[in-house]
Amino acid sequence: MKVCLRNFSSKSRQAQFYQKLHVRQTVALVDQKLHKFVKLQQATMSIQDVLERMNDFEDPSDPDVHNSNLIHAYQTAERCRKAHPENKALQVCSLIHDVGKILYSFGEPNWAVVGDTFVVGCAYPRSVIFYKTLLDNPDFENSEYNSRLGIYSEKCGMKNLKISFGHDEYLYLVLSGNRMKHHLPEEYWDIIRFHSLYPWHSDNAYMQFMTLEDVALREKIRQFNSFDLYSKADSTFVLTNDIKEYYATLLAEFFPVPLNW
Repeated sequence: MKVCLRNFSSKSRQAQFYQKLHVRQTVALVDQKLHKFVKLQQATMSIQDVLERMNDFEDPSDPDVHNSNLIHAYQTAERCRKAHPENKALQVCSLIHDVGKILYSFGEPNWAVVGDTFVVGCAYPRSVIFYKTLLDNPDFENSEYNSRLGIYSEKCGMKNLKISFGHDEYLYLVLSGNRMKHHLPEEYWDIIRFHSLYPWHSDNAYMQFMTLEDVALREKIRQFNSFDLYSKADSTFVLTNDIKEYYATLLAEFFPVPLNW
């Protein structure tokens, strides 16, 4: 039986959520948030402690998640482990991919924490969910931003684009800013950074910016998405002590000391 996911209704709470997000996520807003959070001065915590705090957060942007994000984290990791039992780094990536949502505890509004992401500073692709609400974004009237390339150049690389701010970008900042304190390879930081950029990895937007490296990265994200997205359909999942102990050992190996957040 085919599972129907990402079924967004125009009358849903998600529609109201994206209207707020799309009006506020401008180039200026992204620059402001990056300037604030790149300093990593919010807290010092272990990755395990941050993961546990996902138990208090339910994503208001997602029509497919009705449990806390802690359950979703373990569901994603377990789906990955079944497919790649020897790839510990990918399992860890799957487990922690959403812990950037700890932004909620730093006073950030939900529209700066969750939701599908998109590139700011260039024309919005029509594949962005609830695209029409982007027409009310102040950047839409800016001729410098509202073009095929916008403020970027041809084949500049996806890593050089400004992405609407949220938990993906924030966790990328945390991982890169703490690079000497953990052992998760950089290729997994990139998967985390772009995993909510659905217009790119699901609808082939932003092709004008891609390099050969980006082609390979997009395929890795698509593979990861099979764990992240489709784990949400598993209504029979039970989080056991054995599962928690397995991943606690992995986190201790990859993240042996607390991180700056």
